[in-house]
Amino acid sequence: MLLPRFTWRNLRYSLQLCSLALCAMGITLTLAVPSVHAAELPAITQGATFDPSAPVGAVVATSTDRLNVRSGPGTNFGVVAKLLGGAPLQIIGQDTARTWYQVRADGITGDAWVFAQFVVVDGTSTPVVQPAIPEQAQSIPAPAATVPTAITNPASMNVRSGPGTNHTVVTTLSAGTAVEILALNAGGDWYQVRVPSLADPAWVFASLASASGPLEGLPRLSQEQTPAPSTPIIGSAPAAAPVNAPPPANAGAFAFGITANMWQNDKAGAANQIKDLGLSWVKQQVRWEFVENEPGAVNWSEMDDIINVMSGNGIQVMFSVVTAPQWTRPDKPGTGGPPNDFNVFADFVGKMAGRYCGRLGAIEVWNEQNLQREWEGYPLDPGTYMDLLRRSYNAIKGACPAVLVISGAPTPTGNSPVAIDDIDYLRGMYNAGLANYSDGIGVHPSGYAIPPHVTVQDWEQGRYTAPPSHFNHRSFYFRSTMEASRQVMIDYGDVNKRLWPTEFGWGQTVSPHAGYEYEAYITEGQQAEYIVNAFRMMRDWGWVGGAFLWNLNYSQGEMGAFNIAGRPAYEALKGVTR
Repeated sequence: MLLPRFTWRNLRYSLQLCSLALCAMGITLTLAVPSVHAAELPAITQGATFDPSAPVGAVVATSTDRLNVRSGPGTNFGVVAKLLGGAPLQIIGQDTARTWYQVRADGITGDAWVFAQFVVVDGTSTPVVQPAIPEQAQSIPAPAATVPTAITNPASMNVRSGPGTNHTVVTTLSAGTAVEILALNAGGDWYQVRVPSLADPAWVFASLASASGPLEGLPRLSQEQTPAPSTPIIGSAPAAAPVNAPPPANAGAFAFGITANMWQNDKAGAANQIKDLGLSWVKQQVRWEFVENEPGAVNWSEMDDIINVMSGNGIQVMFSVVTAPQWTRPDKPGTGGPPNDFNVFADFVGKMAGRYCGRLGAIEVWNEQNLQREWEGYPLDPGTYMDLLRRSYNAIKGACPAVLVISGAPTPTGNSPVAIDDIDYLRGMYNAGLANYSDGIGVHPSGYAIPPHVTVQDWEQGRYTAPPSHFNHRSFYFRSTMEASRQVMIDYGDVNKRLWPTEFGWGQTVSPHAGYEYEAYITEGQQAEYIVNAFRMMRDWGWVGGAFLWNLNYSQGEMGAFNIAGRPAYEALKGVTR
């Protein structure tokens, strides 16, 4: 089962909080609240009694699934509560920058602040409130600007005993903390820093800090000059990276594929349908949290059955691996992000590759990691994801060089407080070494209600009449997302490798859930036409590898709008694969 995902698109129509395949659990939050500027919020007295039904612009709906409520206006203030999407609030003030709201809500006492972009407001004006700076934010003074300085970016940043996630966390620093940089590691991606509360120098990941001051003269320490890796605290994973891992395989030719619901489901029936369609690949998402409840105690049974049935029917399998077990991240909420020790994940996918070597075609390393909901507990940083991919690539190739490693596909979206534009994120992955640690590049080119041959430029230049919603950004256009992703590969010289659309499709229903209105803009016949034409385009482009339609046979919630079993698209697809 796939994870829900949230996007920040087309706010003029609704707050769309779920899209394409990641609505697997039928979760969608669309908030039909008038959009009003912050400057128009009502003035609410400090002593006002909370009333969710207050008629004069006092109700605010949160637009994330879990919204942090903090003791002050900034991520350097502590979290005092969490609110579910749709929870009502009263706004009683805002900071001078008008980016944070002071609020009241049931069950919350004392100072309470939420990030303004995570709420939808109905009202007219709000007083400005300037709170005191918390003691936590003042705990470590900023070094003078004349020395090399790192300013931490995450709300809670790990400080380690050495340059790598395989070193012990010795403390954490809140966002905005300034520490003096003493040196860099040999790779230049970790800073050795002086933290006043620690007796010895410590290390922070450079991509998660902003540096200033004279950096040119900083020494680079060799591996011999830095501390040896600590024994991992969680699990028993070895260091994940054999240095002689084979180079990327460039993942050959185009292939027709589809995502199927096979987990605790009719695997033989799915295999028969896939063969009937003439497809050669199938994708199954594997939620790691479901199969390794304790360190080392992996339940392989479902994966064994999937591999046995599919390989027995001549169908190649790609496992897309996501969601870390809670025991791998005990200090972080939920399971929607990676583990504290990336080697533990690498160890799992390495064991998977070794167990199914010769029968498993590919592993996709994570999914839509440019979206906070899918990268829970970590900053949205492509360099951090690349650390996970690098270790996973080496572990997989060390166990079975024949298994293709596909990079996790970013979700198609623009920039927002909860997501990074997928094209910008892909560039960041390449800056951090993507070309060296992938056989294929994952991408999710969503179709919405727009034909596959249409581009965003067609709409911008008046050549295309757009549907009522979901059209005013490149990420709504299948072709535009594919071509923009390919251009990034060209820009970085990775021209011999192929894009792998690990998820694409068009949903269709006459009764869409809120937030999926685009599904009613097309007919089942158009759904079939768009899918067939998209497959033909990808086959003919010459730079697409495995292409996985979403989906064959899911039925729950919004997933059912995308499945093709028993619909015109099923029969139409047979005509293009043969």
